Amino acid sequence: MTSSPVNDRPAFDLHRAFINKQKALEASFLAIRDVTTHPTTKGDQLEADWVGLIRDFLPARYEVGPIFAVDHRGCMSEQIDVAVYDKHFSPQWFGGANGVRFVPVESVYAVFEVKPEFNATYVRAALQKVASVRTLQRTSQSIIHKGGQYDRAHIVSAPIIGGILCVRNTWEKPMENFDTYQPTDPSDASFLNIGIALDTVCFDYTPVLDDSGVAVPRTESQPDQQLIHFAIRLFRQLQAVGSVPAVDMEQYEASI
Repeated sequence: MTSSPVNDRPAFDLHRAFINKQKALEASFLAIRDVTTHPTTKGDQLEADWVGLIRDFLPARYEVGPIFAVDHRGCMSEQIDVAVYDKHFSPQWFGGANGVRFVPVESVYAVFEVKPEFNATYVRAALQKVASVRTLQRTSQSIIHKGGQYDRAHIVSAPIIGGILCVRNTWEKPMENFDTYQPTDPSDASFLNIGIALDTVCFDYTPVLDDSGVAVPRTESQPDQQLIHFAIRLFRQLQAVGSVPAVDMEQYEASI
């Protein structure tokens, strides 16, 4: 419900705006599903919907799209459906005509697997995709600026967020079933920090920003607030990451 305007100012129904966005995303998925049985076509549309939604919500400093992440050794991740990555501190190596880019792993903030349904098969796929990025080797370099120099970032303090984006849930008890596959150790390379099934639930493990060291509990969305919960918690997780490490170009140059 929208609160009363302050000092008679016009009100903006933020809750309704998120709900309408959620309905539009679901409608886009259903529109394609109803007219084609081609899995690639449906998958491409769903990925494009998520890219557009996340890109619209996040500040312009973040780039959003499909990628392959690469490291200075020449190792490459699996193809990532939706990634949030940086174009300020890291060069962008190569891009294809289909919009997929090959980006240094140092520039990656978050990676997501996009699937039509929240189920065991797709959760396992998401765990594998996320791990394929996190197990790449990241470098770090100091940054020179007008007033001096920023020290090189500590890689462990800038974790890569991993998640899964789905439209439908097919589990009777989604989070209980999810726990069967989610690693118990948050430092595991395949651990999922956030996920959503648009019709049922969004879950997240969002750290507090005061660096209190308290274990991060899982929280879940209230009924019919899955997209609102996802957008806010993703942004909070990105805030906790801060900035990605700058690429150590000497290590990349050594591989040429």
